[in-house]
Amino acid sequence: MSKNIVFMHTIGYKPEYEVSKQSWSLWCDKNNVEFVLLDESIDDDMFPNYQRYYLFDLLENSDKDFDRVLTIDADTIIHPNAPNIFEETDENKLYFVHDTGSYDWMLRGMEWYSKELFDGLWFDYLEYGNSGFQLLSKKHIDFYKKMQELWSENKDVIIDLSHKYGLGKEQALWNLMIRKHNIEYELLPYKWNMTNMMKKEILTNGLFISLGWVYHFNGLPVKEEGTLPYLMQNVWSKLNEITE
Repeated sequence: MSKNIVFMHTIGYKPEYEVSKQSWSLWCDKNNVEFVLLDESIDDDMFPNYQRYYLFDLLENSDKDFDRVLTIDADTIIHPNAPNIFEETDENKLYFVHDTGSYDWMLRGMEWYSKELFDGLWFDYLEYGNSGFQLLSKKHIDFYKKMQELWSENKDVIIDLSHKYGLGKEQALWNLMIRKHNIEYELLPYKWNMTNMMKKEILTNGLFISLGWVYHFNGLPVKEEGTLPYLMQNVWSKLNEITE
């Protein structure tokens, strides 16, 4: 029987992390999956999201036995009745979902990082993935090592470009590295990483319940403190009501 892990980083605590952890912990218990958290920074100079690329080292150092790993962002909620994604996919591929957010932001990241670090490498932006949901196996250990090398060899350039042009901290880099190293991947349906739900008008009217499995609370126009945790808690409460 395969040993599977869900990995989440919660570096730099935020209240919304609690709802996310609760939902994933429940799903993991139901599906015989181990839930692993990274709550302390590996390197204070490194962007928190980039630290996910050290997950294989962390699992090895903790003597965790595993076959496959799903790494997810801490602003996600999974439906309690979501099927076991590990059983529906091939362990030889990397799986993720196309990011349907701001194409200006995506293309800007692709353009500047490609120009400065990838000799102009380009790919179809309609297959640009959201890195907040990555399904991996041991086959991808070397790929994550290459992500680590990219940071260690280009840290100052990455930080400078990110700040200067308002680029993402790791997602565009990860997308470019997938293509540079010819990593075999497959796009999953939107229901497995429902990004930018507010813009699609499927969050506040309850449509999310019937449309998908993983709800990603990114790209929300919420500025006031406490708004995001409130939205996430409200969604989680509604999900529990229909699954009790």
